[in-house]
Amino acid sequence: MTSTYNESAVLGSRFLDEVTLKRLHYYPRAIEAVLFARSMLPETVRLDEIAERVGMTPASFSRFFTEKIGMTFSSILKILRIERAVEALELRDCSIESLACSSGYGSSCTLTRAFKEVVGETPSEYRRRLLVYRQ
Repeated sequence: MTSTYNESAVLGSRFLDEVTLKRLHYYPRAIEAVLFARSMLPETVRLDEIAERVGMTPASFSRFFTEKIGMTFSSILKILRIERAVEALELRDCSIESLACSSGYGSSCTLTRAFKEVVGETPSEYRRRLLVYRQ
């Protein structure tokens, strides 16, 4: 299977460890799924669409992804969304609500919870730290 996306785009991940990145690149279906999901953001990413894209059923894709990559596809999707949110925070000043929408979350509460889980701080804390650092 040849990827229609730039595989080096995944290498820019701040939150995926080296082992996970190597595993993704080792399995063409996995990298294709991740890059396709990233291209769909901020729209809703559905497992059945991703599985169909890589020629698998949703159940077999979910099992394959978890076994081969070492984390669930939904965990990777959360990281992709948070990376998008971090990039937006670094580039422009916007409300947390609009940040949630632009990264594929339905509410600022959901974004804040996921952001803290992945980054270790809330979007507001991250923004404050950025502002202090830039001065």
